Amino acid sequence: MSQAGVLLDRDGTIIVDSGYVGSVDRVEFIDGAIEAIGSLNRAGIPVAVVTNQAGVARGHYAIEDVEQVHKHMIAELANRGAHVDLWLFCPYHPDGSVASFARASWDRKPAPGMALAAADALDLDLAASWVIGDRDSDIGLARAVGATPLFLGPGGTTEPDVPRFPDLAAAVAHVLSVRRENGARQHIEPPKFPARQFDRADSYGGAYVAELSRAFDTVDLSRVHAAAELLTDAYLRDGAVFACGNGGSASIANHLQCDHVKGVRNGTGLLARVQSLSTNMELFSAIANDIGYEHVFSYQLESIARPGDVLIAVSSSGRSPNIVRAVDWANANGMRTIALTGFEGGDTRARANVPIHVDSRNYGIIEDAHQALMHLLAQYVRQSQLSADAVAGQVF
Repeated sequence: MSQAGVLLDRDGTIIVDSGYVGSVDRVEFIDGAIEAIGSLNRAGIPVAVVTNQAGVARGHYAIEDVEQVHKHMIAELANRGAHVDLWLFCPYHPDGSVASFARASWDRKPAPGMALAAADALDLDLAASWVIGDRDSDIGLARAVGATPLFLGPGGTTEPDVPRFPDLAAAVAHVLSVRRENGARQHIEPPKFPARQFDRADSYGGAYVAELSRAFDTVDLSRVHAAAELLTDAYLRDGAVFACGNGGSASIANHLQCDHVKGVRNGTGLLARVQSLSTNMELFSAIANDIGYEHVFSYQLESIARPGDVLIAVSSSGRSPNIVRAVDWANANGMRTIALTGFEGGDTRARANVPIHVDSRNYGIIEDAHQALMHLLAQYVRQSQLSADAVAGQVF
């Protein structure tokens, strides 16, 4: 099962931020930081470093210099009985002076790329994890992936509701205290619906709407934002988006193609390249008949998908072999994956880069919520590309 972890900023959190630390001689550990990381290690909590290193893009130092700094830090941590499980850094910045690194990046905080990579590598449940850092970009990263932000330092953040701590040692003490007090986060079983027989459609309708509202309230909207950012990025760089689903979920995948091609383009001119893998019955049935039903989506992706494309997998149970196989193929071949799931979510929820989960055990409720999420994503992307005046004048 996925586990809670801690994502740490580097400069200003573990070592002193003296401005573009790109050489070993400039590394100065903050008092108590190594011991704090050791405390996380002993508690069995995975630790990842996620750091923006715009100094590469700005020409202050090279990729190799960042790696040397990290090798030095690894040795110093080891000398004092501590370790970091994963080191990630983003060398890109849109205002950089080094051409090969002068661009926006999905990995640059507050974008979620590094956190999603850490979750994939360390099997983290980001919703149960913490992001600790000294900048608003660290808080933004936590918000983007549904993690809990902890801020270090006396000021510098515009979000006063985020817990503040003087240093990493104090923040880690808080993490360990919360873990001891609350224990592992346990999943609360959603209520069965319907749990009794109804004799009137109007009373059943009222109960249905109430259950739909309850179920939608379980959706982690920060995951929805992460999915929207991923889709927007794909559309703006002319990446392809593929959708797939079985049964009622197939209709959502097909409808998604309509709203994300025609709807998103309306008023924006954005030419979104979206295709449903559930819609071509001749191809779909040929693959199912000749190769196997579990291959109906992955086989199509092998022919038409490319690294950097996006897959949206819609599955109420999250257990369908053809859906799981498609997500696995996409992950293994450089695609980004979004999942809309229900029930326990199955392997689809566990393996997608951005899982959006509806906590319900009623197929109709789950599919209604998935349809709403599909519309929500299309409308958000569309309005994000319009001016404020244009949004007010458009019909959505």
